[in-house]
Amino acid sequence: MEQLEETLGDFAAICPDPPTKRGVCPRCERPNPVCYCGEIVAEPFSIRSHVFMLQHPNEVKRCLRTTKIIELSIPTENYHLYRCKRISERKFPTLFSMLEDNSRESVLVFPSNKAEPLHSLPNDLDSKPYNIVMLDGTWSQAKVLYNSNPVIRSLRCIQLENSERSRYVIRTQPTETCLSTVEAVGLVLSHVERKPEIMDWFTRPLKAICDFQLDNGAVEHQSKEYLITNGLYQKPLNKKIQKSLDLKLKLDIKDLLC
Repeated sequence: MEQLEETLGDFAAICPDPPTKRGVCPRCERPNPVCYCGEIVAEPFSIRSHVFMLQHPNEVKRCLRTTKIIELSIPTENYHLYRCKRISERKFPTLFSMLEDNSRESVLVFPSNKAEPLHSLPNDLDSKPYNIVMLDGTWSQAKVLYNSNPVIRSLRCIQLENSERSRYVIRTQPTETCLSTVEAVGLVLSHVERKPEIMDWFTRPLKAICDFQLDNGAVEHQSKEYLITNGLYQKPLNKKIQKSLDLKLKLDIKDLLC
């Protein structure tokens, strides 16, 4: 009986109101203690290009998305976000209209078999401004978006020429040179806008996000390529990758993008 009274007393002491939620910054949408607005450029910088972000619906569930950095850094009229797996003219008429605008050149950033190097895009003042189409999500989600949308596959395709490791070190990349969405957009805009400083403007807030996570218990991630080549990868390997390892060949990026 005494134990029952003690238990009932414990229940009675429980506060009926839910715990107070942490305040969230209305601008970057991160909790106030980890707000990175101080690292964002003071005013959106002017660009000729438009950025079209086709975001896999599952990506919105991730609390550490990098696309918000892009949205806050460039003018509102230059940034277009679409959450979808499949796009259609009926559902997104404005998107189709802008992609078909002959006064601009629409390009998709994706390492397809037909992709051209970034430097093949003219960036002189006489060239057309660009519609830059990005597929945002994990690499497997990006492949779903690419394979599910013929209109996207029909665009001129560009692949990045990057030799550095991603600064987004709290998320696992497929290869040593794969980049986060914000880094990829930064690299493309730096070239087509002839403003190399854009990359720094985009990666400063990204570094702030990573530094906070690392200071509070997160660990730095190595790429899938690094883990495999150093015998540290714990999951089963597909046959192509295993054969490449057995023959001591360079891993194929297309097998790692999954």
